[in-house]
Amino acid sequence: MSEQMRSEVLKVVEAADALYYMTTDYEEGDIGHGIGCVYRTSGKRTEGEVPVRALLANETLSSLWVSPQGHLWVASANGHVATTARLPWSAAGSGDGAGYDNGPGMKWVVTSLPRVQATGLPPNITVLWGTSDQHVFAGTYGGHIYQWDGQTWRQTYTGAGKGQGTISALGGPGSNDVFAGGQGTTLLHFDGSTWQPVALPGASNGRETFRGIITLPTGEVMISGNGSQGRLLHGTAKGLTELGRYDIALISMAQLDDRILFATGDGCAELIGRDVQMIKDSFQTVDVLPGRGRVFYIEPDQPYPGFVEYDPKEGDDAWWGMEY
Repeated sequence: MSEQMRSEVLKVVEAADALYYMTTDYEEGDIGHGIGCVYRTSGKRTEGEVPVRALLANETLSSLWVSPQGHLWVASANGHVATTARLPWSAAGSGDGAGYDNGPGMKWVVTSLPRVQATGLPPNITVLWGTSDQHVFAGTYGGHIYQWDGQTWRQTYTGAGKGQGTISALGGPGSNDVFAGGQGTTLLHFDGSTWQPVALPGASNGRETFRGIITLPTGEVMISGNGSQGRLLHGTAKGLTELGRYDIALISMAQLDDRILFATGDGCAELIGRDVQMIKDSFQTVDVLPGRGRVFYIEPDQPYPGFVEYDPKEGDDAWWGMEY
């Protein structure tokens, strides 16, 4: 690779058939004008395996999500969404000004979200999440939120704009019970009709950002925030309580069976009772993503595109660095 070009893994998801990871390729110092790719691997620790490109886009991809039905969804900073689900959108490669090329054995369709009502600009999508291929939410830069209802995309919430309140996490028990978290203490709840701000328990935690939302088997949610301290909130739309504050940064959060793990910047941590304890500090982390019985950590400043897999079933080899 040229010294002027960089390639980094941004997201990893696991479907029934394979492991998929999303990269951005860009010139040094110009990440906003990169190209996005999704690659498929067996998901096994096979020496010498060459990933297969599942998608090539001529723009920066910002989010990768796998639906409960096992279909892949990606979104871009230019307001495009593509998926392998069978939806009545344009075939890949014919989206509104976007070039999306299918990989071998893959069939993608692509569409453009409506422009932001307040600005008339394409939405810069930052996160995708849903309860099915017919109920998908998209959070954006500036705090705007869109919803796919199986027929059309529509904007359902207008954020503060100009980067304030940018949405970084979506999740919840159902399509009529969804939380959205973001910058500047942004925490919202959707009841199937409207989005409303959620009252935050406890004293101020500085300029807090909520980047982790998981649903527990009880139907309650756990929400992680990071401000002056790391903080965990717990509860339902009827009310949240503060589980704890920590001197460990809680940058993002993922569930692994009955465990809750965190990316902390300086390593990996786990919720033990009501306490958060470091479990690995030998590498830096900016994200943790759930798989099937394992999780994937994303490192900053990757010398080669890759990620760290944590699979406790592997015993002494539970931690495994993958590079491509």
